[in-house]
Amino acid sequence: MVDESGAGVSRSHYFEGYDDVLRFISYYYQIDLVRSLGPGSVLEVGVGNKTVANYLLQNGFDVTTCDVDGGLRPDFVGDVRDLPFDDGTYDTVLCSQVLEHLPWEEVDKALAELQRVARKHVVVSIPYSSLRFQFLFRFPYINKIFNRQYFNLFYRIPYLIKGRFSPDHPWEMGRKGYPGRKIRSLLEKYFKIIREVTPVLTHHHLFFVLEKK
Repeated sequence: MVDESGAGVSRSHYFEGYDDVLRFISYYYQIDLVRSLGPGSVLEVGVGNKTVANYLLQNGFDVTTCDVDGGLRPDFVGDVRDLPFDDGTYDTVLCSQVLEHLPWEEVDKALAELQRVARKHVVVSIPYSSLRFQFLFRFPYINKIFNRQYFNLFYRIPYLIKGRFSPDHPWEMGRKGYPGRKIRSLLEKYFKIIREVTPVLTHHHLFFVLEKK
């Protein structure tokens, strides 16, 4: 991950109390969305503590990692705004919880780079600041009857107020000045949005599965 100055987020951020049940839900969605695209090669931009990359590697995926912080031991050290790869090198590029660490005016440049190095697809996750009311339930035989593990009902209300949700995030979707339509419009400059996925219980993440234009 990168912060607004381009420097790495403190390494201790990824290892001291970083992984909890909600974080592992996010890992699941990252892995599942990448896996669903059936890529021959994957680039992960922003390695965190390598949980996702290691899982994919152990399950037979060809994964390369890149991060601005060499101390996290990525395969390549590089900034999302200037990736050290040729055009169309990777079938799928995963960039989770990275873009919000950049100043808003730099996000366009980062998306252009993700599009450039991707051959087919890009998966990004972006924080969505909102109030969310959720009701999740399951019961015996739900999978057999409905071919699903649970029902998830929720209602989201964007905050639409100024200020940062996190000191490391110059912007977040749902905050005043950054409505969903603004973020989607920028994504659609470079990609076709195939899917939007809100993880169960982790309302602060919104995943976009993107197809390169």
